[in-house]
Amino acid sequence: MIDDLPDTSFLADLTGFLDECEASTESTERQRQERGTDDLLLDSHKLVAETEALLASCGDAKSSHSVSIQNTSQVTTSGKVPIPDKSTFAEQSLADKKREIRKQQAAKRRNKYRNKLRNERQMLEEQEILLTDELAKLQHTRKKIKSLREKDAAVPAWRAIATRQMEGRLVAEAQQQRLQSAVEHRDNLISELGAMVQQRLYGSTGAICDGERVKSDVQIVPEDIVLLDEYLQSMDAIYSQTDEVFRACGVDKAPQYSFKEGPQRKVDGDVEYFDNLDVLLIPYSFEQTCSAMWQSMLFVHRQRSRQQYSGVTDPENTIAVKFRIPCPRESGEPVNMLILLVTRRYVEADRMVLVWRALSEGEGDFTGMHSDETGWCVTRAVNAEAGDIVVMPTVMQTFVRFIPMSVGVMSRCEYDVNQFTKLVVLSGEEDGVEVARMMESLLLDDTDDART
Repeated sequence: MIDDLPDTSFLADLTGFLDECEASTESTERQRQERGTDDLLLDSHKLVAETEALLASCGDAKSSHSVSIQNTSQVTTSGKVPIPDKSTFAEQSLADKKREIRKQQAAKRRNKYRNKLRNERQMLEEQEILLTDELAKLQHTRKKIKSLREKDAAVPAWRAIATRQMEGRLVAEAQQQRLQSAVEHRDNLISELGAMVQQRLYGSTGAICDGERVKSDVQIVPEDIVLLDEYLQSMDAIYSQTDEVFRACGVDKAPQYSFKEGPQRKVDGDVEYFDNLDVLLIPYSFEQTCSAMWQSMLFVHRQRSRQQYSGVTDPENTIAVKFRIPCPRESGEPVNMLILLVTRRYVEADRMVLVWRALSEGEGDFTGMHSDETGWCVTRAVNAEAGDIVVMPTVMQTFVRFIPMSVGVMSRCEYDVNQFTKLVVLSGEEDGVEVARMMESLLLDDTDDART
């Protein structure tokens, strides 16, 4: 019973020691988890220290084993077997168990350390792959952005070059149009000068006959004859409306300055028309102005594409003609118009009245579109004795009404109608400018003749 007490105390000491080792192991593991990756170097140093301690304990075991061998040898030599002390045996067993526990703990720590290194290496390799892919994507994106920037930097230069080329082209086209207009103007001027020479040599009759001998591609068809006869019959009725028309315009009989109004767009029910008013003061006598005015009307449309109507009853005071004129569009492309014109002159004591009817017919893109034109032109002498302050001796007042219409066309684009109306109005204005220029030329010639 007494011999069992040391064993009991030994077992109790051994159990307490194991509990302490487990507690220390658990606390160590918790500390290692809390330290994390940053304590890896510290763990390696601790592992080396424990290995050294383990090697030292192995050295102690060898020394104790040598002591036991010496004791055995002593027993062998003496012939007596020594009885080991129980406390010594317990201490030796406890030391062996402690060494075994340390070895197991060191092995566990080494395994954990190796696993941790393996996991960290695997994690770093995966991060390397991900970062390499991301770097490749970033480099590709950077190259793409750089190429886009280079393209964007090149676009303004090309745009500027294209803009300069377009501006140069527009300037060249405008200059070409001006040159073409100048050539046509010179051609018309040459024709007019030739006609004036003929008129000076042979009179107005010879000039008209010469104009009729010029070959023309315009022919008067029976439908044209019907319309021209109708216009001729309406001349007197139009002439009777002269005073009423200018009274409605509010034009003074003795204006103090030249002016122009229109064309003004007006609507009367379903009818759309354009009115144009022009008042011009002339620094020449009434007789000179009337003569130059009528001669200009005779020569203004003396183009090659022209045909005189021979069914006029009063050729000295009436003009009936069919002709074709080119009209430039806004795009620069020319378009032709066929015009039937009837003009009659009424000479009074103190004024001369010109009335006319004209039908303009579009060709090409404007086929089927027409314009009915009615005009009045009054030339009168200014009465200076009535206290007028106007210094010009003669005034010329012109009023024209255009009525655009479509014949035989079911539907027309509003843009085409507006373009055709602009062409008709522009053609009338150009005729007025040409008549004024020819009048000025004739009046200057008369003045030079009077001086000589």
